[in-house]
Amino acid sequence: MVKRSTQNKQYPKGWRVRRRGTKWAKFVISFYTTSVNAHLWDNKKEVQLGSGLTLAEAEQQAYKLWVDKIVTTDKPFTLQDLFDRYELQVIPKKAAATQKSNRQSLKRLRNVFDLKQPVIDFKTHQAYQYRDYVSNNLSAKRANLDVEVLSHLFTKAIEWGCNIQHPVKGIVGKISIPDRDRYVEDEELKEFLSVCNAMQKVYIPLKLATGKDKSMLLRIKLGDITSEGIKFPKRQKTAGKKGGKSSIVPFEHQGESTGLKEIIDDIMSWRKRWCKVQSFYLFASSMGQPLITDQGITSNFDSQWQRTMKKALQTTSLDERFTEHDLKAKTASDLEDAEHASKLLQHHSTATTKRIYRRKPEIVLPFKR
Repeated sequence: MVKRSTQNKQYPKGWRVRRRGTKWAKFVISFYTTSVNAHLWDNKKEVQLGSGLTLAEAEQQAYKLWVDKIVTTDKPFTLQDLFDRYELQVIPKKAAATQKSNRQSLKRLRNVFDLKQPVIDFKTHQAYQYRDYVSNNLSAKRANLDVEVLSHLFTKAIEWGCNIQHPVKGIVGKISIPDRDRYVEDEELKEFLSVCNAMQKVYIPLKLATGKDKSMLLRIKLGDITSEGIKFPKRQKTAGKKGGKSSIVPFEHQGESTGLKEIIDDIMSWRKRWCKVQSFYLFASSMGQPLITDQGITSNFDSQWQRTMKKALQTTSLDERFTEHDLKAKTASDLEDAEHASKLLQHHSTATTKRIYRRKPEIVLPFKR
């Protein structure tokens, strides 16, 4: 019996992840069979499920083969059965960032609940106790994420044939978290820009001018820049809603420059100096690779941001950290008209803009007798 490492505990029982090779090491995921399921694997003791240069590639192969082999037509009896089936069939169909978050939630759920407990015996008070425990010992945000996964688990359990009343949905609510209110002052931004690298110095003006999400800015291709301005697609969160639209941020309005063309010219000058290999993307690495993956991962960009923020806190008068996303709120706050801010940020309504992104204190005149 192979003892499970901490890394392997996030996977189904019997899985093992290893690195093989030296210079071009590969991630290899294997499965140690038991007498119960050995017939599905030609009675082999160890079976390779997947391999790849990245862990994500190996996981993708492994889950595909795993789902094809393991028969899960019967309704889940225990929480262990429910958790395993959810991880195999439901999570892989979600976006990469959501998959990562769901697996972290599932790992926490596995560590707390009795996996041998029958699904039909799960009680609502257990969900309340778990939510409050995670909120008090970790964070309210993690508690809410876990409750969301727990609720979906039992929704799928009902779908898969479990004759139960839903113990979470519509009963166990999320913990209220105050909206972020960090507003970046002009002087703070000036201090941060003083230690930014060349890419950040041309990226931040575009961020402030357009108010777009990081994922949208890093996905801009040269073909999206026309003689009129920059074309942006629908935001993913509003694409399926009535009113969600694509947009064009123009270079000129009513015969006057909006300042956007000058920002793009600066970015193109940076590209000319930086990119050794041409790229279709406006922002790219020196070898022409985009700074965002197909799954929306921006680790290169995020690492640069964290290094610059650390340097700014250590060497300038900046004394409070802010995020890249806070700059979106700065744009929404600095615009005088909330309706204009909402359209620029491509929100479905002004309610979201006002509640989350309009962070600058309002000037309210006193009552004059």
